[in-house]
Amino acid sequence: MRVCRERSDAADNRKLILQTAKNLFKTYGVSEVSMHQIAKTAGIGQGTLYRRYAHKGELCSDLMEDTNRALMEEIEVTLGKLADASPSERFGAVLDLLVDFIEEKSQLLIPLHNVYLSEKDSSAFFRSPIYLHLKDTISSLAEATCGPEEPNCPSFLSHTVLCSLSPVAYLQMRGDMGFTKEEVKQHYRKLFIRA
Repeated sequence: MRVCRERSDAADNRKLILQTAKNLFKTYGVSEVSMHQIAKTAGIGQGTLYRRYAHKGELCSDLMEDTNRALMEEIEVTLGKLADASPSERFGAVLDLLVDFIEEKSQLLIPLHNVYLSEKDSSAFFRSPIYLHLKDTISSLAEATCGPEEPNCPSFLSHTVLCSLSPVAYLQMRGDMGFTKEEVKQHYRKLFIRA
């Protein structure tokens, strides 16, 4: 079986595009940066950019891969450090990490969220590696708090947590509703962690 490898010039263009987009997004915000601006700043043709990324959401998705991997690793390290802590403490720590992640990465998450919503298959996000990993992690933590008489509770709870922590909903809580990040964390702990 032959493995397809990315040509070196294509790999270089990909790195250039991602670094350029990352810098522009950091300076101006994701919503303010156009695909035309990314191509122009990177010094490549728009055709080259659009052959690689059909829209800004795809570009954000590519930028998020390393970030998602880092989040998953951070969760594993945190849970390792809290191995002797109660399930509630471990669950709370994961909720805090998720809120911190959304707070820090919301500029990239919003376009990605919008791409998933516009897909013909609107359930695509629920098959993504980041969703599946987070759902499994939260489900395993929730098992101890739900109890054996509620076999579907961990799955329902983990899905509900992840859906309610969409970047759009989170920014609504932080902006229009006026909650601080710490207040959001406290409310999530009260809502989802059983004593």
